[in-house]
Amino acid sequence: MTYELYWISGSPNAWRAKFTLEYKGLSYVSHRLDPGKKEHKTPEMMALNPRGKVPVLKDGDVVIYESIAIMAYLESKHPQPPLFGDSPQATGQIWQRLFEVMNYVREPIEDGVVRPLIRGQADQNGDQIKAAATDVHQAMNWLESLLTEAPYLAGDTPTAVDICTMPIIQGLIRAGRGADAVKLNLGLDGFKETYGNVDAWLVRIEGLPGYENAYPPHWREP
Repeated sequence: MTYELYWISGSPNAWRAKFTLEYKGLSYVSHRLDPGKKEHKTPEMMALNPRGKVPVLKDGDVVIYESIAIMAYLESKHPQPPLFGDSPQATGQIWQRLFEVMNYVREPIEDGVVRPLIRGQADQNGDQIKAAATDVHQAMNWLESLLTEAPYLAGDTPTAVDICTMPIIQGLIRAGRGADAVKLNLGLDGFKETYGNVDAWLVRIEGLPGYENAYPPHWREP
């Protein structure tokens, strides 16, 4: 049975699900949805996910939504290459690190900085964005320190932590070099110089199998 993935280009959640399929070398039917046309809110999509969000994975009669649930589902069916560890200790450490990222890195980056910037809220919410940027730099310094100890965020090999974190950081870089971020002096436009370990980690991630196919296509468009 061929998988079907419903996704939106640029969505960090959809990106991690798509990257998991690609990294594991799995075939799937791609359904790219247009958020401008509210294609993720159609009756057909609401029947698959009542929350009207992506990604959604179909595997025959099985429907899974929520990106990390999709990743765990695919891992259980296709354990190689492993993304959630190959021993109880490794699995526990990966999930621990993954929850740290989702609870303490994702929120200030996506909710505090990226979304307000891409929604054009820099003028009316500039002070809040600046305050959130302080938390973003703390989170980035934590990632930077982790990457002094190992090439990946949970050890010597890529794991679900890396696949989940990468879209968050790529979104931050994209928003941080925009005119509004520069105007607010958020300190994100010199990312490579400030966070050299994270930048080198991104280069390693970009070299992984499936990265190019999973990259948001509209980011490549002029």
